[in-house]
This record gives sequence, C-alpha cells and structure tokens, in this order.
Amino acid sequence: MTTKDWIYLGITVASYLLAIIAGVYARNKAKINTTTKAGQALDVLGKLATNAVHEAEYIGGSGQEKREFASEIIEQALSWFGIKGVTSSEVNGAIEKAVNAMNIANQDVKPTEPEIAQNVPEKDIVQPEAPAKDVTVNGN
Repeated sequence: MTTKDWIYLGITVASYLLAIIAGVYARNKAKINTTTKAGQALDVLGKLATNAVHEAEYIGGSGQEKREFASEIIEQALSWFGIKGVTSSEVNGAIEKAVNAMNIANQDVKPTEPEIAQNVPEKDIVQPEAPAKDVTVNGN
C-alpha cells in the first residue's frame, strides 16, 4: 500500500468513528440534557437556600419559623425561575446544608495552643557553653 492509500484508510476509519460517536450522542441527547438541567436546578436551589437562610436569620424567630420562612422564599423563587419538580425534602436538605455552612463560617476559630510561647522559663532557654569564635579576625 502506498502512503496515499494509508491516508485514505485513516480518513475512512476516522469518518466511521465520528459517525458512531454522533449517533450515540444523538440517541442519548435527551438524557444528557436532562442531567445538565437537573444539575443546574440543584445549583440554583443551593444558592437560593443560602440566601434564604441568611435572610431568615436576619428576620429572627424560632428555628421552625426560620425554616418555614426560608422554605417559602425558596419555593417562590423556584416558581419565579420556572423550575418545577423540586421536592420538599430537597428544599429541606438545601436549607440544612446552608445552615451548617453558615454556622461553620460564623464560628470563632481559637488556637488551642500558641505556636510560640511568650514567656519561656529561664531554665528552658538554651545557653551557649563557650563564647562564639569570631571568624572575621585576621581575615580567617
């Protein structure tokens, strides 16, 4: 076979592979788009839950009142965005995740032990045994 034949064979094989890949994509396109849409909806749900939890915390009230308020905010926003099919358990899960993230972010982090001691006892300070030799004397 000549080089020209090898090139034609490579182009033919690549064309068949491309046609197979395009066919598989066309067959599963609806599944791919649904998965992408679901991921986008959950991302929006998480962002809405974060905003709703912060607003509920600002408004105040008991824990149950805050949860109901945040749930109402999220459901209104999902309706406004036209996102349907989000269950109440998904909304409650997003609220819990946002509350946990907010609580962790609001915690004061205090070191348990300082890295460098400020007051070191005299007995723990290392003292040199002999005076240090000056290496600059006489150019040595």
